[in-house]
Formats: sequence, C-alpha cells, structure tokens
Amino acid sequence: MFYTKYRPQKFSEVLKPNNVVEALVEQVKTNKVGHAYLLVGPRGTGKTTLARILAKAVNCENLNKNGDPCGKCGNCVSLQTGSFIDLMEIDAASNRGIDDIRDLRERVKLSPVMGKKKVYIVDEVHMLSQDAFNAFLKTLEEPPKNVIFILCTTEFHKVPDTIKSRCQVFRIKRASNAQIISKLELIAKEEDFVITPSDLKKIAVASSGGYRDAETLLEQVIEGGVSIDLLLSIGSRYKLSEFVSALVLADIKEAISYINGLYEEGMDLYSWTGEFLNYLRGLVFIKSGISTLEIELTEDEMQQFTKQADDVNLLWLVDAMEIFMGAQSEIKGSFIPQLPLEIAIARICGMGENPKSSNSSAIDKKPIIPVGRKEELAKKKVESPALSLNYLSEEWGNVVSRMNGVNSTISALLKTAKPVSIEGNKISLEVFYSFHKERLESSRNIQICEKLLDEIFSIPLTIQCCVNKEGRPKRVSPLEVGELTDRNIAPSTIDMNSVLDVLDGSLPLLS
Repeated sequence: MFYTKYRPQKFSEVLKPNNVVEALVEQVKTNKVGHAYLLVGPRGTGKTTLARILAKAVNCENLNKNGDPCGKCGNCVSLQTGSFIDLMEIDAASNRGIDDIRDLRERVKLSPVMGKKKVYIVDEVHMLSQDAFNAFLKTLEEPPKNVIFILCTTEFHKVPDTIKSRCQVFRIKRASNAQIISKLELIAKEEDFVITPSDLKKIAVASSGGYRDAETLLEQVIEGGVSIDLLLSIGSRYKLSEFVSALVLADIKEAISYINGLYEEGMDLYSWTGEFLNYLRGLVFIKSGISTLEIELTEDEMQQFTKQADDVNLLWLVDAMEIFMGAQSEIKGSFIPQLPLEIAIARICGMGENPKSSNSSAIDKKPIIPVGRKEELAKKKVESPALSLNYLSEEWGNVVSRMNGVNSTISALLKTAKPVSIEGNKISLEVFYSFHKERLESSRNIQICEKLLDEIFSIPLTIQCCVNKEGRPKRVSPLEVGELTDRNIAPSTIDMNSVLDVLDGSLPLLS
C-alpha cells in the first residue's frame, strides 16, 4: 500500500507548513516532551504517522540537532519494522471496554525493555466507553515517568473534557491541494509513472485534504490502470452538476433515477449527501461572491460551478440545502435508504418557484393567471370599487383555488387562514397555529402570495399574519346539538373535529 510504503519516517519528511510538527520538534530538541498528547484531525491527515515519529524521536539513540530521529540506530530500525516492543498501538474501536483499560493500567507499571520510553498510541480514542474513560483518568493524569500516551481522534467533541484537560491538544489541519500534489508527484516519480498535473489536481480535490485517500487513489491509477475520470465518476462534481440541473428543471424522474443508480452501484447515500451539500455550499459561495473562503476546484470545475451558479438563485440554493440536510439525518434510520432523498427531490421539484435566476424576480416569470384571462380580469378590477374586507372574504376561496395551481403547500396554508382586517394596502390574516404564521411569513411564500393578490385584485397588497389568541377554532359541545345520536357523537369529539378540518368535510359512519 502506498500510504504505508511512503509514510514519513522523520519530522523533516512531513510536508510543510505544519505547525504541529514544529511544536513537537521544539519539545524534542529541548527535552520537554509531555506525558500525554491528543492529536485531533480528519482521517488520513497524519495523526498516527506523527505519533510514530514522536515515539521514534524519544527513543532514538542518535537524535540529530534538528530533533529528527536518525533512522539508523537499533531502536529506529525496530520501530520502522514494527518489532519495537515498547511501542504499543491500541485500536479503541475494538478495545474499548473497561477490562482493556485495566489491563493497560497494569502494563504501564512495567519498565521499558528496549528503549528509553514506553509509548502507547490509542487510535480513535473517542470510541472508548464511559467506564473505560473513567478508569483511564488517573493513569493518564499521573503515568510513570517513562511512559508517554498519544491519543488520536477524528471526533474531538466525543472525547470527555476530563481527558482533554489532561493532554496537550494539537489540531492537525487538512492538507492543501498543493501539499497533496507535491506528495503525489514524489510517489509518481519513485514509481516511474507519468501523470498529468490536471489528473493530480483531480485526485487532490477528490481526497478532501487527506493524504491517505489521495495515495490510495493514485495507487489504483498506477497499479490498476484505471483512468482518473472513471475512478472518480460516481462522486465527481461533474455528476453532481447533472443532478442539480435535474432539480432546477424539476425533472423528478431524472433526479430519482440518479439516486437509485447510486444506490444500485453501492454508493453510501449518507456520505454522498454530505458531498452534495458541500457542492451546493460551493455554489452559494460563488453566487454570493465570497472570495475569502478558498474553494478547492480544478479549472474545469470552476467553470462548471460558475456557469451553474448563474443558473440558480440564492434562495433556491438555501431551500435545497435545508431540505437535503433534513434528508441526510433520516437516511441511516430509514428502512429504504434512498427514500428520504426521493422525498427531498419531490419537495424541491414541487416548491413552485422557478430556480432560474435573472435580473427580475423568479416569480415574475411564472404566470399565475392564464394569459387569456388577464385582460378580462384587469377590466373587471378597474371597474370594481376599492378593496373591502367583505369583498376580500368573498373572493378568498378563489384566492386559495388560484394558489393551488401555483403552490399547493401555500394554498393549504391560506385555506386555514382568514382575512380579519384591511388597513390601506395591508391585509391581516388570522391563523390558529404559530407554525402556520411562520411558514406564511417566510420571504419566499410572502413574495408568491403578494404576487398572486396583485394579479387578482390589481392592487399592490402586503400580508401580515396573527395567531388567534384562543388557539384552534371553537367546537360545538355535544349538549348544544340536542339529543345525542350515532351521527353526532363522533363529530363532537376534539380528535374527530381535527380530522374533519383536514378533510374539509364529514366522515360517513357505518351502522
């Protein structure tokens, strides 16, 4: 494996800049190495590699003046070949119980056999159980003088504060594209393999700042003879752009076929959704003109991003991100993994707003009233008197009906609302639930509603909502309807009335 074959063996072999390396080298040079470290960073960024180099440095018999292990003494050679018995690597994912920690506590009491220090590297330390963490505390706080603990984790937030406070915490950043490309060029040269700078950048971008992922991808290209484009086809940004295009065009069939294709090919839909959200995030950055945040893209991808960012508006992107974030949280618990994404697609394609961006409002592009009736309606409204509450109330059913052809979700919200007052051009609508008020008053929904009202009444109107202080509509009690019968008992209950509200009618009762 390339990531083991070309793993750095000295601090000087780690690509610069790297603040963590500089800090560790300084401690080694001044003989002020701590007793416990916590290395935090994304997968494949070199946490375990740095831990091993530090273990080699503190046990090297001929440490050079720059703090680097010599790599030639008995201890260095043993560490490189994996035969140094004073270095113990523990995988916390498979040794996470309290019994494992108790065994470790007994072993740390023994003196080093081969070197100066015994070094324990605990990988994925956040996987330890709570009991194991508790048992580990005292040993971590006051270990024997000849013992060093190096804990590694990708999920810093899962490590208890009591553990963090007993360690020197170092955060390892993702590698930049330039650093990864530099490492890949070195490997390609050693393997006598010719690869274009463009392909190297594609690998660097796809690896998301992880050396190990990049080296594995390069190995597949060199050893397997697989082309970069084919290797990255499933999760590439080019494919993601096609998916976004399907959503923009409200092509539900194409979008759902895309998701089911990913599932059939064995793609992890949870991870893919994270990649897709990152793609939408990139579109938001470009759309917003954010230049302070670096977006790692190839030149072709930047052109694709810029073109697609011009085709959608910012509000649509934000709505799409919110919907897919919700879908991602439901994927792991879904019996049908692709179902949350399919629902998200249906919601986005049915939002009712044209996502295409232009100098004018997206809503202006969508005729709410059939073209053939515009002149008739305009003539009727010019002749009609000023808008009154009574007239608005009479026409409210028509408003709801018209809205259903534009956006069924907003239509359902308007159906539960009631016009209660008109002051100038401001309409007050009464709703019975606060979440109805919040949905109706969202910027997108308000814009759609006001556009419809303007076309129907030929008057620029604004909307504000208020919640009925008495809560849901008052129900007639059973005693007010006279004699109780089989037909009026059921509708008198609150639960059944709620059902009738939704169904807008009554239910037939079986005798």
